[in-house]
Formats: sequence, structure tokens, C-alpha cells
Amino acid sequence: MSTSLKYNTPEQFNNLYKILSSPRFLKKEGLGGELPFFIHSFPVNKQSEVETGTESLLKRLQSEGIEILEVNLYLLCMDILKREEIFDKIVAQEQSWTNKQRLLRILSGPLHIDTAIIPEIHRRLADSNAKILLLTGIGAAFPFVRSHTILNNLQTLVGDIPLVMFFPGTYNNISLNLFDRIIDNNYYRAHNLNEYKI
Repeated sequence: MSTSLKYNTPEQFNNLYKILSSPRFLKKEGLGGELPFFIHSFPVNKQSEVETGTESLLKRLQSEGIEILEVNLYLLCMDILKREEIFDKIVAQEQSWTNKQRLLRILSGPLHIDTAIIPEIHRRLADSNAKILLLTGIGAAFPFVRSHTILNNLQTLVGDIPLVMFFPGTYNNISLNLFDRIIDNNYYRAHNLNEYKI
């Protein structure tokens, strides 16, 4: 049976609501001193259902007084490029580039993980009263932002609140398999939210 047949979106989001609103999760209990990083993986073909489910989940949690900061990595990258006034130039020139590696090289400066992406996430976190940081837009931001790089760079800076990453693909507690096609390097420090018990 394929994972997409096993993934019932309303059921998954109902379960996510129960987990994310539980005192045990919010107080980071039962982690054995490990980082409060969690990955909720889902089949790629459920992306639009997950986006709709995410909106409802955030509203439901906020109505319970649980503030969540959602950071869509793709939109965050667009914001940075527009703020640096290079977004329109890149869009205008991209069609003419036959080598997409060139685009990646050009983006690696303004979208540098240490000097742009992580500081921007921290700015947004500092301006909020969030009890949970939710990372979305992982698939759309690939390959200029890779999920394991984000997790590795956030681990020294985010620890006071749980971080939840919605990941299109599979996480088997050892490696992140983006779109079930690209092994996005080993990352074994996150808890698998699909297996989390309250």
C-alpha cells in the first residue's frame, strides 16, 4: 500500500491538533534532553490538502491561545530577494539561463543560510509570542534552501520552543527523503511527529 493511501489528511490534522495543543508537547516533556525538533512528513501528492489543513490547524490552535509562527521558507526567500531589490532582475534573466546551476550560484549570496535565512527566521521569531515555530514551503524552496541545512543551523538558536517542519516526502528517523526521490542528507536529531504519542 502506498504512503499516500495510508495518509488520511483530516485524520492526520486532527491528530496534529491534539499533539500540538497538548501540555506535554508544549512543555517539551519526554525528549530526554534532546532538541524539540519535530518532522511531520506527508506524501507529495497531498501538498494542496496539507496546505488547506495547515491553515485550519493554525486557526484552531490560535483560538485556543496557542500562537504559532509559520515560516514558509519559499515565501521568506521571495521576501529577502524583493527587499534586496534583485527579485525582478532574476525573474527577467532566468529564462535566458540554460544552466540552472548559474541561478543557484547567484541565489547563494542573497539567500545564504547563515547571513540571510537564519537571521530572518530569528527576527520573525523575536517579533512574535509564538509557542511553536512551524516551517513550511520546504519543497518549493528546494534546492536553494535544503531542509537538513535549516535544521542544523537552527539547532543552536531555537530550543526554547518546539520547531515543527512539514516535509513533503519521507522521514524515517535517519534521513530526509524529499519528494520520495532526493535523499536530503542524514538528519537523525528530529523526532518523527508521525510516530509521536501524547
